[in-house]
Amino acid sequence: MQDMYQNFQGPIPREFEEEFGAEVESDPTEGVHVVRFKEVTGEDFSISYSTTQGSVRAQLRDGNQFAVVDIFREGVTRLRIQSGKGDSSIVIDYGDQEFTGVLQIQIFPRVQITDRMLFT
Repeated sequence: MQDMYQNFQGPIPREFEEEFGAEVESDPTEGVHVVRFKEVTGEDFSISYSTTQGSVRAQLRDGNQFAVVDIFREGVTRLRIQSGKGDSSIVIDYGDQEFTGVLQIQIFPRVQITDRMLFT
């Protein structure tokens, strides 16, 4: 499955800043990026992804820093920004030989998370 990770397609970190106005922290040597949306959405929501490991983690925390939503996906093949008709989202395609899935995270006008996985 290591070959699958080499096919990870994703936006460059600056695209998150341009589309959402979100703060991005990157570690290029590890291929890890963390995108924080708290300043733009008012909710403590972040996404981290690794281009070298083919993984994505989405976390939504409450006021006490308790993780209300914590989703981790491996086998990510593509992460993209999608916008139109008054909303902006991050769409994550993942899967392997047994299943495929799409994790869609709407950022604007409010954070909304939808995850669909199908067995192939």
